[in-house]
Amino acid sequence: MPATARAFSASTYRGALLYRINHYRHEHGLHRLIIGRRLQRAATAHSINMATHHMLSHSSSSGTDWLTRLRAYGFTGAWAGENLAVGLWTPHQVMRAWRASPDHNANLLNGHYTAVGIGVVRGIWSGHSAYYVTADFGGR
Repeated sequence: MPATARAFSASTYRGALLYRINHYRHEHGLHRLIIGRRLQRAATAHSINMATHHMLSHSSSSGTDWLTRLRAYGFTGAWAGENLAVGLWTPHQVMRAWRASPDHNANLLNGHYTAVGIGVVRGIWSGHSAYYVTADFGGR
């Protein structure tokens, strides 16, 4: 069944994307990431903000940059990064796009990261149904 025909579940989408991230990291000899509670809250809040304001940006609609947002949610680690995606993409398609982008791929394969938060919200982008995906990476 096509992804658009199934009911959307943020939890299922997040789990599938985390699995793909960790599989990719494993292929490159890196440890797996766990879901970080603070990173998860920050990523979800940002996906909600992007969907509400129909935007794709590392800054919030109020102009807050991504690192300031992570700190506001209590993340204190020295290593941090953020990947974004928007569209009616499956987790597989998101990973394909991120692997093809040098900056996004660098976040996926950063050995300093130990945790990730994945925010996924359904919204409208360019007049069409879409998923707003935020992955916030962090490490000590």
